[in-house]
Amino acid sequence: MAKRVLIVDDQPGIRMLLEEVIKSEGFQVSCKETGQEALEYIKGNNPDLILVDYNLPVMNGGELLHHLKEEGYEKPAILMTGLSVDSLGEEKDFHFVRKVISKPFNIIDVKEMIADILNGKN
Repeated sequence: MAKRVLIVDDQPGIRMLLEEVIKSEGFQVSCKETGQEALEYIKGNNPDLILVDYNLPVMNGGELLHHLKEEGYEKPAILMTGLSVDSLGEEKDFHFVRKVISKPFNIIDVKEMIADILNGKN
């Protein structure tokens, strides 16, 4: 069974790019625009990896990660941000946040990062 990846970003171009690249690697992909939509999806679907933008409408990525931490979430996450990593809150240090990447990012690096995490290399 293919591993499942959830992309959470309010920018359609980023979602489409990531979705295309991740699907080409053989993974199943779902996309959500807000942290609230993602939280509802995660509760019913339990993806193997979440890529979440920090700056989201309705419920930002930081709030989503806090909710997941409170619920004992254990699957890996990658936090994406247009801010400097130093300006992020404690979310970047949650045990399930494997990487923090800055936007704009190198898609080849992200593709390798995702494959490593889902194949247990990271």
